[in-house]
Amino acid sequence: MDCKQIQRLIPAFLRDELKGRELMRFLRHMDTCEECKEELTIQYLSSEGISRLEEGKTFDLDRELTEYMVRAANGIKRRRNYILGFLTFEAAAILILFIVFIYALA
Repeated sequence: MDCKQIQRLIPAFLRDELKGRELMRFLRHMDTCEECKEELTIQYLSSEGISRLEEGKTFDLDRELTEYMVRAANGIKRRRNYILGFLTFEAAAILILFIVFIYALA
């Protein structure tokens, strides 16, 4: 994905609408592209920071944005681990059925 495509995804990321590969590509790009990270920071500030400042609340923009990105990355890892665990269970079940079938034929 190029920077324009990534920057168009920022609002969806901030609304927690990116999933799967799209989210992985987005986060990977943000890790390596300072320009897009800066745009993400600006959009995060405009969506979250302005309302908090108007309410008189203080916040740490960098920390909160970093935590938000870490939570998104952890969600990807949990999903990947769930899928891997499910596929492992499925493969074991198939192997057991195969062994039972072979044993029944003998």
